[in-house]
Amino acid sequence: MSNVPIPDQQLLADLRSGDPRAVELWFSQYHSRVLQYVISRVSVEKDAEEIVQETFMNCLKHLPLFRGNASVWTWMCGIAKHEVSDYFRKKYAKKALKTLPLGEMLLADFSPKTPHQTEIVKKILQHMNAEYVELLLKKYLDGMKVKQIANELGRSVKAIESDLFRARQEFKVLWVEYS
Repeated sequence: MSNVPIPDQQLLADLRSGDPRAVELWFSQYHSRVLQYVISRVSVEKDAEEIVQETFMNCLKHLPLFRGNASVWTWMCGIAKHEVSDYFRKKYAKKALKTLPLGEMLLADFSPKTPHQTEIVKKILQHMNAEYVELLLKKYLDGMKVKQIANELGRSVKAIESDLFRARQEFKVLWVEYS
């Protein structure tokens, strides 16, 4: 087996058959693309490499479940997206627990005064869109300015402002739902 890219269906068949050369080819064929995808979301290259490794491991683990309805690349991006979300959840979980209330409960509309309310905040953050949680944490816990967040994430200021608005709205809706 050479390092020439092979079609997805053949690659999947070779991976499912347990051919170790297929794993090497798959890794060499997709590693740099997955790494670029992850680095665009996680700015720390060392962490991005770990996420890429986890992505490949989870792809192998879930290979029997992959029906092939999407391209291998699309499937891998889906798994990588989940790994990135897990990374941010883990990264900010301890910090969030130590620094509640979150941004003075997102601009003083809410103020947890009891352990029960603090638990509600934790639950809300677990159920929110992971990208929104990341933005809220960067803005309110890390104290970053919108322009800094935009630069770090490689997005426009307007896009970050829009997503922060949506994140605050989602938080408020979930606050009402859980409290």
